[in-house]
Amino acid sequence: MDIIVQGGQVLSGEITPSGSKNSAVCIIPATILFDKPITLKNIPNITDVTRLVTTLENLGSKIVWDKENKNLTIDNSKLIYDRVSKENVGNMRGMSLLWGPMLSRFGKVEFEELPGGCTLGIRSLGPHYDAFKSLNVDIKSTSRSVSMDAKKAKSTTMWLTEMSPTVTENAIMLSVRLKGRTTIVGAASEPQVQDLCKFLSAAGAKITGVGSSVIVIEGVDVINPPSEYEILPDHYEIATFLALGAATGGRIRVNNAIPELFVHINHVFSQFNIDIKYEKGVAIVESDQKIKIISENNQTLNVKAQPWPGLPVDMLPLFIPIALASKSGSVLFHNWMYESGLFWTSELVKLGANVIMADPHRVIINAGNESMGAKLEAPYIIRAVVAMTMCAMIAKGETIILNADALYRGHPKFAENLKRLGAKIEEIK
Repeated sequence: MDIIVQGGQVLSGEITPSGSKNSAVCIIPATILFDKPITLKNIPNITDVTRLVTTLENLGSKIVWDKENKNLTIDNSKLIYDRVSKENVGNMRGMSLLWGPMLSRFGKVEFEELPGGCTLGIRSLGPHYDAFKSLNVDIKSTSRSVSMDAKKAKSTTMWLTEMSPTVTENAIMLSVRLKGRTTIVGAASEPQVQDLCKFLSAAGAKITGVGSSVIVIEGVDVINPPSEYEILPDHYEIATFLALGAATGGRIRVNNAIPELFVHINHVFSQFNIDIKYEKGVAIVESDQKIKIISENNQTLNVKAQPWPGLPVDMLPLFIPIALASKSGSVLFHNWMYESGLFWTSELVKLGANVIMADPHRVIINAGNESMGAKLEAPYIIRAVVAMTMCAMIAKGETIILNADALYRGHPKFAENLKRLGAKIEEIK
């Protein structure tokens, strides 16, 4: 899919974010733990969810997806064990989140192909294996496949080798039904991890330390799902709508904005002279805010992704168009996690942007150049394509973004939602 974006736009209006992609792709696998039906609410209609639904159906799940009302009813009572084929895995890193609950329910896992993902760079599965080995899971892996045996799995105190949300989630999902106490040190605390813990707690799991870097799980023999559970709104999409309003100079109100999750994110906005206000949970970016890069002694501003509660690494690209919209100044963007996470910024040079690749993890954006429409090649990185769209909106003329399919891994009805805010954007499929 390609998209055509007209430049010089001002987006304004009110919008409601979809359900959290990251919550959905861990909570849907977590339903494997149950042999009773559950209805998940606020589920986004995105390709990652579609792939998970297909995989579970292939394992015997009975699933009814009411896309209009965003409800997903899952009945895993007749779920059977089978190896997961390479056709099911595809380019979706989140497929690894099947491992924890499958090990808990079936005591084993076989993947013919290892999960892929965005073209961000090398994302080792080693931390997942390390966590499972700490729980006494036997693992046999190759460069392309993996099999695991959890027959001798037992609770323990583990130190994660990487503060990863997916590793933390996998460890939690296996541990909730292991006898004894499991302590996860160095746990991730992102909103989706908290959402998973809240979901499992509603099912009878005993989890403490949620939102901290030390999570303690007291194993229970039986957990039963609540009849329904509503996942969090997507904080990435909330930030995207706010960034779109700020970059284009419009006034946007975002409903269900969860202000308590945005303390540090709002601080990053403030470094560009952008003020985000809240009215009873509605986030508001006012129109005509003068974007300005604020730094000490006119030095280069450093915007660095950090583990939660810092700026999420996947949110970093949203601030690059905002930097380009400034009249002057320089910003060093630092993606410490992925060595290919910023290579796409070289495409922005086609728009006239002054971009300097400092090294694989850092890029310098020098503001002040006038942007003109061009033809861009999108990477398979969700927020990078969003950032390209933002850059196209503040440029003059028309921009064509080729191969923009990654958008729909994280943003349902992306173009439709932007049109509701007044955007001139067209999809070509």
